[in-house]
Amino acid sequence: MKANRIEDGEGLLLREPSPADAPGVLAVHGDPRVYVHDPHETHADLGDADRFLRPILRHWREHGFGYWTVLVPRAWWEAGTPGPGDGDGERVNGGMGGVQRYTLEDELVLNVYYRFAPAIQGRGLAGRVLRAAMTIAPEIAPGTDLVVRTRPANTAARRVAERAGFQDLGLEPGTTDMRLLRVSGRRPAPAPG
Repeated sequence: MKANRIEDGEGLLLREPSPADAPGVLAVHGDPRVYVHDPHETHADLGDADRFLRPILRHWREHGFGYWTVLVPRAWWEAGTPGPGDGDGERVNGGMGGVQRYTLEDELVLNVYYRFAPAIQGRGLAGRVLRAAMTIAPEIAPGTDLVVRTRPANTAARRVAERAGFQDLGLEPGTTDMRLLRVSGRRPAPAPG
């Protein structure tokens, strides 16, 4: 499986992001409902979207993997921003998700991230993106544990991670506002579905 482009056969496309994704990022991350648990993170303008994308793009350049732009069929979100890439087809930017390197108490782990437009939530996207991340992880960082870091109130994100086999370890060490869920990097890839 290549890390930079994954299609699931049902219209979902996970691909390496580009600077041209900024308008789609703003359409998703500018919606206050996306940041119910982190209202201060809501993007106010295209500049915020560009600043959000910069470290994600840098991670891709440096490591060859990272958070994907998540594109979904237009029928799922008619008002969504069309994907700007030639290979995006009739898809719109539905959010972002994937894995990036993260240092947790001096240990390298892969941080799993998933965030989607409210209009497309409830379709199992977080689970699909999480399974794709877990499948690609042994290829990009063999033996490296994966973590999901989320606000304690974000029960939906925790449920998705727990269903995929992540263990809730309570608060992330050194924080008072981030819940940590973890799964071993020395496990078999998840079954599809």
